[in-house]
Amino acid sequence: MRITMKMISDRYKSSLNTSLSQLNAANSKATDYRAFNKTSDDPFAAAQAYRLRRESAENDTYQSSLSDADSQLLTAQSAMMSINSLVTEASSGDCLQAINGTMSSDDRATVAKKLRALQQAVLAPCNTKFGDKYIFGGSDANDPPFSVGQSGNLLYRGVDVNTGEIEAGYTVSYNGAQITFGSETGDSFKDYVVRVDDLSGTDPVVDTSSKVITVKMDLSSPKTNEDLESALKGITGADAAGLDFSHVSVTGDMNRPVAADTAASPLKSTQAINNIGTDGLKKLSQEQSLVDLGMGLKMSADGKTVDSQSVFDTAIPAISFMGYGTESNGVSNNIYTLLGQIADQLERSSYSFDNIKPYLDNFSEQGQNLLGKITESGTKSNFLSVTKSNLESMGDAILEKDQNVEYVDPSTAIMDYYTQQFSYNAALQMGTKVISKTFLDFMD
Repeated sequence: MRITMKMISDRYKSSLNTSLSQLNAANSKATDYRAFNKTSDDPFAAAQAYRLRRESAENDTYQSSLSDADSQLLTAQSAMMSINSLVTEASSGDCLQAINGTMSSDDRATVAKKLRALQQAVLAPCNTKFGDKYIFGGSDANDPPFSVGQSGNLLYRGVDVNTGEIEAGYTVSYNGAQITFGSETGDSFKDYVVRVDDLSGTDPVVDTSSKVITVKMDLSSPKTNEDLESALKGITGADAAGLDFSHVSVTGDMNRPVAADTAASPLKSTQAINNIGTDGLKKLSQEQSLVDLGMGLKMSADGKTVDSQSVFDTAIPAISFMGYGTESNGVSNNIYTLLGQIADQLERSSYSFDNIKPYLDNFSEQGQNLLGKITESGTKSNFLSVTKSNLESMGDAILEKDQNVEYVDPSTAIMDYYTQQFSYNAALQMGTKVISKTFLDFMD
């Protein structure tokens, strides 16, 4: 077969274009050091890069959540230390330690006055906020956890810390919130439950025979617990069946979506009660607020709850360290109430050291419980510190892997560029020797 100049020229142009493309690619790598710019350039490396980027984003999220949890915990520790300082001041030599059987009434009055001042001071750090959240409210971070009731009793989220009585009257748990009907309504809402139905439903609004309150809402558009509160307050006239809904209030997760109750997934509330008792107070003290910090989130065997060992609990309910309930002799287990009870004993005309001693002993015991909770929070801080170091190390390792996949070594990229430039220049020089000149090359 005869090799023509046109064949040589076409082959040369094709090779020269290939060399130019390689030079451009090498120049691009020498400029931005990227190993590839499109998925099609290296599909396998691109898939690796996407996976590493996802892992890096997850790690950043975990570190952000950990940072928030750590800051919140430090704020909580500071508040708890402030409370401990007040408790220590109450236990000092010129206060509780000065109490004995021979104190004069004037001395007792002076100590009682100081105790009542400390009693009021204790509440402020208990209602500490971190950002827009109350850090000691357990699962409810939107409202101050502690308040003082009409009779001067201490309330935790509206519940008497000593008796478990609900200040706002009867209440039901529903859809992540608490629905209270108001203390003014007496026992009229006793044992009632609440359910939600679409407007198309035919159920009565209040069924007095089965003690069911059916709230009818237009669920064609999204509704929340805030809408549920408005709907409850809107029950009037014949639909109310003689019940007064004007004092209804809903607290808790107000943005949680509301769905109609069905046989397959009932959301009907528990029976309305006005006293949760000591068991209910204990549950409030054990509430959790779980955060995923990359410890391998796991669900329980039934798939309904989160394995607490795979997440971090950021909740510190105030009554867990302030105490709750009373002893059989009427002595409170709550630090705030104890300070008031000790002051009451000191102000009595029939004061005796034997009568006040159980209160002093229990106050000392509750102070130790507070110290234990502070120590426990310190352990949590150490855990977060170790977890933070691990997450940072993992993040650095992921970034290093991603760098190795997505980028090339600068010195190698520059060397490749100069190599391709030399090859391209050599190809140009070779073209002048391979392709013969013709008469047309000399024409103007």
